Amino acid sequence: MGGMRTLNLSLRPVLPEDAPLLHQLFLRSPGYFALIGMEPPALEDVARDLATLEKDERRRAFLLFLEEEAVGYLDYKLRYPEPEDATLSLLLIREDRQGQGLGRRALEHLLHHLTGAERLYAVVYGNNARAKAFFQAQGFRHVKDGGPTLSWYAREL
Repeated sequence: MGGMRTLNLSLRPVLPEDAPLLHQLFLRSPGYFALIGMEPPALEDVARDLATLEKDERRRAFLLFLEEEAVGYLDYKLRYPEPEDATLSLLLIREDRQGQGLGRRALEHLLHHLTGAERLYAVVYGNNARAKAFFQAQGFRHVKDGGPTLSWYAREL
């Protein structure tokens, strides 16, 4: 009887030259973009966003790899909305890789490496019941709605 193999999830800072890889990740997650009422961004838009990311000292973004395969994206901002806070803008796991605990593992990694913050906010776009349930299961509590398509969750650190 063979043992279960645990696949290695690693995070690496996203670089401007990763735009095509991130774009492909977005294209393989059409359900998320449909849920928030938009098309996946064009490659040029992804490249522009990554160029902006480099100039924002508070923003951090990582590609998530399972072994050598890009399976997700994590984007957060330090000292936002208040100096003692951090805000998770996007935790996206590629649709064909969801339900395997990768989002939980990525969030654990972030929580372990996030220093200087007292609270982590998570922003959920659209009527995304699955994301809302995920964050609540990870110890976040709903704090406010920012209109019909935006919900804020918080977790004390």
